[in-house]
Amino acid sequence: MYSIKVREQTKKEKDIHKRVDTQDSNMASPVPVKEKKLMEVKLGELPGWILMQDFTPKGIAGAFQRGYYRYYNKYINVKKGGVAGISMVLAAYVLFNYCRSYKELKHERLRKYH
Repeated sequence: MYSIKVREQTKKEKDIHKRVDTQDSNMASPVPVKEKKLMEVKLGELPGWILMQDFTPKGIAGAFQRGYYRYYNKYINVKKGGVAGISMVLAAYVLFNYCRSYKELKHERLRKYH
């Protein structure tokens, strides 16, 4: 009867160790949160990731520069280019101007002509 209790305790200990190991593997990440891209960040890590970003003018300018180079190399600087890259810039320009002049357009739409 004593040997049965010892076996049960070791089995319980093994279960506890398994649970701790799986929790550690789920919680720990081999890549630091700061170096992850936005799409790779888990929802629980998002506030910490946002706080670690560089919001100085130099950091924001660097982010825009990286975005520009990524866009340029993906859509403009290609061997067989199409109209996709230029049309996206044109669509963004039209949308920006529409948002900028929305107040005047809305006021004109509500005005009665008679």
